[in-house]
Amino acid sequence: MEGGTCRLRRGRLGLTITASSMALIALGWSGTAGAQTQPLDGTTQLPASQAPAGQTDSDQTGATTAPSGDQGTQDPNNGNSGAATTDIVVTGVRASLSSAQSIKRNSDQIVDSIVAEDIGKLPDRNVAEALQRITGVQIQRQYGEGSSVAIRGLSQVRTEINGRDVFTANSGRTLSLEDVPSELLAGVDVYKNPSADLIEGGLGGLINLRTRKPFDFDGFKLSASASANYYDLRDTTKPQANLLVSDRWNTGIGEIGVMVDLAYQQTAFRQDQISSQPFYLVNDGLNADGTPINANDRALAQATGRLGTPTYISRGVGIGQYLGDRRRIGVDAAIQWKPTDTLLFTGEYVRSDYKFQYGDYSFFSYNDAGLVPDLTQPFTFDKDGNFRSGSFLNVPENANTSLERRKSVTNDFSLNGKWTPSSNLTVNGDFQYIRGTTDGQRSIVILNSTAERLNFGVSEDAPPVYVISPDANPANGDGSQLNPANYAQPGGYLDHVERSVGREYAGRLDAEYRFDDSILRSIAVGLRYTDRAAVTDSSNYYYYGLTSTPNALIQPRLFRGDLYRGYQNVPEGALFFNRDIVLDYDATRNALAPYVSADQRQALLTGAGYLPSDRNTQGEKTYTAYGLAKFGSDDFVVPIDGNIGVRVVKTKVNTDGFSVESRTIQTGVNDAGVPIFGSGPVSYVPISGNADYTKVLPSLNLRFRFTPEFQLRLAASKALTRPDFNQLNPNITISEFNSGNGRRTASTGNANLRPLTADQLDASLEYYFSRTSSIYAAAFYKKVDGFIANVTTTETYNLGNGPFEVDVTRPLNGDDGKIKGFEVGGNTFFDFLPGWLSGFGAQANFTYVDSKAPSPDASAIDDPSQKLLVPLEQLSKYSYNLVGIYDKGPLSARVAYNWRSKYVATTRGNGSGNLPIFNDARGQLDASVTYTVAPHFALTVDGTNLTNTENKTFYGIKSRPQSYVLNDRRISVTARLTY
Repeated sequence: MEGGTCRLRRGRLGLTITASSMALIALGWSGTAGAQTQPLDGTTQLPASQAPAGQTDSDQTGATTAPSGDQGTQDPNNGNSGAATTDIVVTGVRASLSSAQSIKRNSDQIVDSIVAEDIGKLPDRNVAEALQRITGVQIQRQYGEGSSVAIRGLSQVRTEINGRDVFTANSGRTLSLEDVPSELLAGVDVYKNPSADLIEGGLGGLINLRTRKPFDFDGFKLSASASANYYDLRDTTKPQANLLVSDRWNTGIGEIGVMVDLAYQQTAFRQDQISSQPFYLVNDGLNADGTPINANDRALAQATGRLGTPTYISRGVGIGQYLGDRRRIGVDAAIQWKPTDTLLFTGEYVRSDYKFQYGDYSFFSYNDAGLVPDLTQPFTFDKDGNFRSGSFLNVPENANTSLERRKSVTNDFSLNGKWTPSSNLTVNGDFQYIRGTTDGQRSIVILNSTAERLNFGVSEDAPPVYVISPDANPANGDGSQLNPANYAQPGGYLDHVERSVGREYAGRLDAEYRFDDSILRSIAVGLRYTDRAAVTDSSNYYYYGLTSTPNALIQPRLFRGDLYRGYQNVPEGALFFNRDIVLDYDATRNALAPYVSADQRQALLTGAGYLPSDRNTQGEKTYTAYGLAKFGSDDFVVPIDGNIGVRVVKTKVNTDGFSVESRTIQTGVNDAGVPIFGSGPVSYVPISGNADYTKVLPSLNLRFRFTPEFQLRLAASKALTRPDFNQLNPNITISEFNSGNGRRTASTGNANLRPLTADQLDASLEYYFSRTSSIYAAAFYKKVDGFIANVTTTETYNLGNGPFEVDVTRPLNGDDGKIKGFEVGGNTFFDFLPGWLSGFGAQANFTYVDSKAPSPDASAIDDPSQKLLVPLEQLSKYSYNLVGIYDKGPLSARVAYNWRSKYVATTRGNGSGNLPIFNDARGQLDASVTYTVAPHFALTVDGTNLTNTENKTFYGIKSRPQSYVLNDRRISVTARLTY
């Protein structure tokens, strides 16, 4: 397949070619083929350049998906003597679906794939968003774009590029899918129950991103595209471009191919948000002497007739407006050399360079200690006592302008050699070096004011009502939030920086021997070694109090009529520190320097720095061996094939950090002669931790071929996922001084964490009734051992003035969890319809996933002491995709709707009072239309989030809403040229 084109050879079996298809071919239109009959033996062969390591042209049926290049589809009779051949060219969506279906049908494992419709054209512009179309895959969005995925409810997913490790340096183990320009990819494969020859590490599954190689093309290839992307909330247009050049030559030293693929993207976003603060239980009780425990709560309950009745009130309300940009640069450079028919060498360099930043305005009216009710105004509650509306007096406010920035660069160098001394033996060697860096900043300038009267209300069906008005006393002055006089109380500045560096060396050697005329088809063995290091520096959040408000550097921001697409029930506006300054990290600190105390000024100008205890250093080595036997026979009543294998992996982990011991000294006495204590000397005691474990991971994959079109797959395996590096961080800070606020607290990682493992069973029933038509149903069960959760235990420390007790929170392996569910789906083109109607097609799939896992962080809504069994975070129980397709002649179109039910966003959100925060059900409509103007030139129009989907979250139950969020709709126009 070249540029999204499948070439089908017409031989003695014959392929049905409709008259209309021949007419379209004669006119020279791309995307011309009608329905194609599937070969009777149910096989599909891949071109030699696209076959996986260890696989020859003669053994491509039922093979592992190719690690690179497009997946071509050829008639298996190609090469039979005397067979007349005619090229039938299938392009666009048909070619993409045909290739993806061929991969799923003929793979050794249970796998789903996405194949680019053309060079630089995945079905969706974002890799994560393309993956959401696959059954069992659910994605998370960050500021309007897909950013991460979970497979069958588990976020512990392994990511690869061309079958090798890839990661973003961020204390984790996987690639941030938002980092990679989708234009670099030929396709994406999702393995749901891998075999022993695939690298371990994905509890949920394995995602392999495939790039192209020069030998994927017959000769010279050039593809270029340019796009303009318009974002309606941000009201701006950003560019995007892709260029691929590839060629191959026969030389005196063999055949050589060179390819360079470059991608550049700029995107923009705006996210509007209106939120209510967490709900708290009104305390209307009395002390033993008859006085109220909380006078404000008691007065509210009494005034509203709710004494002795459970009543819940939100602590406040706020709005946020995030304006940001993303920039991606992707490079894929590959060279291939085939000196002889038995040798193939491939060298490749892949680089992703990602920048993300936003500067936001956030405005909150809240009080952590509880709000003072305005009892002259009415209050309303629902039948369960949850606050609906009311008024409060003298509520503290923050007007924040902030910067968040991340720059991640990943450089991946690889060299592969494949030797095929005979048709039976293949030896494959592979070496990789990968290095990634991530730099991040977070800074916030805070201005303070007070809402003299806050009127707000919440509901399940609309964003919160947020109205601020002056109180009834004119002597208190203008209560407008646009009046600088109301920001006289100085605010502050928060400063944080971080940097991560990761590198890995990896080498592997694989060999496969194929048997002739035997039930044992082949035996594959392999060895793999990795040496990985990760260093993360993450500073404290340093706070600098302002001595006065920088009035010369503040500016108004109007909300009413603009925020949330014209929503009126928000403040008219507020004053904020200048956003243009905030977007320049150095300029912000320099501008604020005159407004901080002299003893803080130099530290502010220097910027946030790193203490020894801010560094998390990790090293990890793995030693792996596997054996895999493939078998099959057509002589049974039901033809069967499959593989059985075992993967043994030994992991050695070392981690280094510091135990920070902070002593207390007396700094003086107050006027009453009472001693005053403060921070004294701080000592950094080096600590280290080591872990060493070996895991045996067996696997079995079976396929029963009842007919050439109808097959059943059964799979069983054991998988593992290692803890993230930040969970292994041993750093801990113990302070002797605790200000009399009860027992001391501390948090740390745990170098002794063991990996999560899962026993998993899968069954998949598949029926293929044409090259682009199939239906399937699958069921799965996973039993996960060792879920990691943060647990607090009491420990004893002695800093020379002890012993004393400390509540230490650290991650521990917990109880088992279970995930089970099923998937159904299918796709087809309606080729039986006459004329132009035969271009219509459809895809649909549905996933049900049920999970239960213990969570010490989650508490019952009405009884915080009762811990809950909750669904896995980020997991919807139900999800589905509906896709309408048209592909005939020069026109190709797709309308895709994705929906998922509610899910747990986090078991304990910031300030949620130990309540799980749920994301409500949401659906989103996207569409794409491509018109092939000429054989080498096409125009595409894409639309994303056409339904203007609202994202809603709530605290435990829908009657306690948390936030309402809107993101951009995006319209893109792309011109694509291919030769």
